Amino acid sequence: MSDLYIDNAMLKRVRHNLAHIGEVLDKPARAMADVDARAMGASALERRMDEFGDEWSYGFGQLRKFAKGAVEALDQIEKGFADLDKDLAAALSEAARK
Repeated sequence: MSDLYIDNAMLKRVRHNLAHIGEVLDKPARAMADVDARAMGASALERRMDEFGDEWSYGFGQLRKFAKGAVEALDQIEKGFADLDKDLAAALSEAARK
């Protein structure tokens, strides 16, 4: 039989970091989206810089979306462990009474 353990402090830190990743990425995402490629002077380079900014902006948006999903999953894990802990305590208490 193995012990089942969850580090609540670590879980909360990871959840907090994932929940706030959008705030961390907002400034660089805006900066990449606002790159003025016309200042480059060469049309091929301008086009590629515009694409680069769009790709980064899209990537940051995807990170934000995936982080939100991870936060929701961590919330479910935390709830599952809390429910399991309550059920186990109740079962042990019931067994001790018998």
